[in-house]
Amino acid sequence: MEPSVIVMIVTLAMPNGEESVSVKPMPDVHVCRKEAEIEASDPFVARVTCSELTDGKLELNFKRTVKRKIPEAVVDRSTG
Repeated sequence: MEPSVIVMIVTLAMPNGEESVSVKPMPDVHVCRKEAEIEASDPFVARVTCSELTDGKLELNFKRTVKRKIPEAVVDRSTG
C-alpha cells in the first residue's frame, strides 16, 4: 500500500476579485491542520483545507460562495 499524500489547499481572494489556488504538500495531517489554522488567519485567504490524495489524484470542485470583502488597505495603485 502506498503512503498517503496530504496536501493543504489555499484559496486566496485577489484584490481584482479573482481567486488564486495553491496546493502545498504536508508531511502529515496534524502538521497540515496547524498550518491551515495559521493560513486561515490571513485576511486574503478565502478558504483553506487539508486533503488526502486518492490513487495519486487530487480532485477539486469549486462552488461559488459569497465573496469576502477585501481589506481596505488594498488599493489599485502602488503605495511604495
